[in-house]
Amino acid sequence: MKIMLLALILPGLICGYALILRPMLSRIPEFQKFYAEADGFWAKVWAWCGKSATVAWGYIVGGIGTTFALLDPIGAMIGDPDLKSSVTDLLQSNPKVLGYFAMAVSLITIVARLRSLTKAP
Repeated sequence: MKIMLLALILPGLICGYALILRPMLSRIPEFQKFYAEADGFWAKVWAWCGKSATVAWGYIVGGIGTTFALLDPIGAMIGDPDLKSSVTDLLQSNPKVLGYFAMAVSLITIVARLRSLTKAP
C-alpha cells in the first residue's frame, strides 16, 4: 500500500518542484551557481537521450524493469533478503497496480510520440 501511495504522490511532487519550486529557487542568488551547474547536467542528459522524450521514457521504463529483475541482489545489498517476496506479495494482493502501471506507460509513450510528431516540419 505504501509503494502504491508513493507511486501516486511522487510524480506530483516532481512536477510541483519542476514547475513551481525550482524557478523560485533559481532566482535566489545563493542557488544560482548550483542551478547553472544542474542545468548543464540536465542538458547533457537530454542530449544523451537524443533530445527525444520517447527515448528518455524508454530509459526510465528500462530502469524500472531492470530494478524488478534485480530485486534479489538489491535486497541482499540493503540487508533485506525478503524484499522480492514482499514486492511479490504486494503485487499479488493488488494486481491492479500492474494494470495501472501498464496504462501509465502506454499513455506517456503515446503523448511523447504525439509530441514528437507535432514537432515534425
